[in-house]
Amino acid sequence: MLAEHPDQRRQVHQDRSLLTRTVDETLRFEPTGPHVGRFTLRDYHCYDTTVPAGSAILMLFGAANRDPRRYHDPDTFDIRRDHISHLTFGKGVHCCLGANLARLEGRVALDELLNRWPQWDIDYDSLQLAPTSTVRGWERLRVLVS
Repeated sequence: MLAEHPDQRRQVHQDRSLLTRTVDETLRFEPTGPHVGRFTLRDYHCYDTTVPAGSAILMLFGAANRDPRRYHDPDTFDIRRDHISHLTFGKGVHCCLGANLARLEGRVALDELLNRWPQWDIDYDSLQLAPTSTVRGWERLRVLVS
């Protein structure tokens, strides 16, 4: 995301207090896992719809993280947005046990990347997503550093 938004990359390079916000906005904007399946234990009322108990549901994190009822301008990547909370790692008892570790790894990796190579770009012609339906990632991602 920061390759596509060099102005925000400069901001976090100059102000490392933005590392946490940058990692969370990246997770909101491009969640690592696209969905998770669940069964409802009881009737669930959401907006003007009722999902009956025992229903199979598929929660789409990417859609939830861009809900315009929750986020102002949800399709814009903005590390300074007022409300960055997201559902990428789930919520409550179903929250990913590794969520805090993943955020820490993201902050450390981004901090080190900015220390060594404050400017970079992506070779978009060679991008290739990994062939998986559970976790999003890259099969091939060439980064051009300077």
